[in-house]
Amino acid sequence: ALIKVGATLDSRSHIMQLVDVFRARVVDVAPESLVIETTGTEDKIDGLIDMLRPFGVIEIARTGRVAMARGQNAPAALSDGALAPLEIDDSIACSV
Repeated sequence: ALIKVGATLDSRSHIMQLVDVFRARVVDVAPESLVIETTGTEDKIDGLIDMLRPFGVIEIARTGRVAMARGQNAPAALSDGALAPLEIDDSIACSV
């Protein structure tokens, strides 16, 4: 998820502490806002959003489950050039 939150000079350090606690990271700093990137379970992301609401959440972009094969594993190409879907198992790195 990407979360844009209002950040004054006074609130910036408190927001940065929350970002650290949730193992998220700040990916953009502007004079009046921060953009935070986080991954994890739906509950973890909801928890971070709830903690950031008092500072003024400006915008949120979320995805569902995203997966990519690890190492040399790659999906096979079908005859029409499209990629065959991967089956999600322990060899796939997933992020929610």
